[in-house]
Amino acid sequence: MRSLPAYFKISLFAWILISSLASCSKKDQTVPSPGIQNFSLFPGRDITNLDPAKHFISIRVPDSVLSGKDLIASFTVTAGASLAINGKSQQSGSTKNDFDNDLNYTLVSADQRDKQDWTVRAANNDYSVSWGLGHFISSSSTNERSYNWYIDQSTSGNFAGINCGPASVTMAIKWADADFTKTALDARMTYEVSGGWWFTNDIDAYLNDNLIPHAIVALTDRSDSTSVILKQELDNHQIIILCLDMNYVRSVSEAGYRIDKFYPTTPSWGHFIVLKGYKITDGELFFEAYDPFSFGLMNDDNTLKGLNRCYRYEDLAAATLNWWNFAFVIARKGENLSLDAVNRKLNPALVPVAHSTAKFN
Repeated sequence: MRSLPAYFKISLFAWILISSLASCSKKDQTVPSPGIQNFSLFPGRDITNLDPAKHFISIRVPDSVLSGKDLIASFTVTAGASLAINGKSQQSGSTKNDFDNDLNYTLVSADQRDKQDWTVRAANNDYSVSWGLGHFISSSSTNERSYNWYIDQSTSGNFAGINCGPASVTMAIKWADADFTKTALDARMTYEVSGGWWFTNDIDAYLNDNLIPHAIVALTDRSDSTSVILKQELDNHQIIILCLDMNYVRSVSEAGYRIDKFYPTTPSWGHFIVLKGYKITDGELFFEAYDPFSFGLMNDDNTLKGLNRCYRYEDLAAATLNWWNFAFVIARKGENLSLDAVNRKLNPALVPVAHSTAKFN
């Protein structure tokens, strides 16, 4: 058998060598699946929970960070992968974004063949997002007491369905006087004992009966200026009772949220609530209320839905403007009203009277 020519042997060897190298090269260049390995806004100061399975990242930034605007993320991804938001390339340590809302990132592998959608959520507290309030609380005030003073009007006897007035004024007095032991039923049995609606002059009379310093002040026809008045009186360490048409307050969009109205209403749904504080979250003002209309409805943590309910300032302004455009400002027993409340105080005899109509069916 004749042997192959020398030049043919060399060519065959070269072809085998090249094929082998090409095969190794392809194997060496296998692109890994893309992934985010770490992500931080304030390295060493925030807490990041990264869930690769759900492509979700939550970041708890320090309380002192009051806004999510213009924050810069530091991150690492798998070799050759890249991150983008709406097609805009993201550079670790330099790209600014607004984290006041959840951000949707697109993660792309080095060979552009594998894409993943990731969500990043940042907040400066542990509850506002789940409550529906937003991400970054920039300012807040609450006139809380060291004891429980919330009342669910469902516990107030035969006329519980319309006892928002007796319940609200009793809450206010319990806040003002730590030694006060009467109930909403006691208030009901003092005024409108036959079961009729409570009026704003009943609230005024019952506060006077129990020596609680208070004033009726006028609100305005503008939501921004009305909110300034309410916020200022709360900042003066006082609380407020409103009589308003709850039909002007929007309904909650998700059952687990603690903002907006959690019960159905109809037009001219007069109601009493207590304001005890406020929160400014992502630039929006919410007033913190004790709404007595819980009727046993509970949040996921077994707290009553009317407890620490947050209502938007513009909704409360519309609800008071279209029902009773005034407010009761209440100070602690034995203390003086703030100078602001004294200067705004109206003669109750000259203030129109309004009432509640809310009824649980």
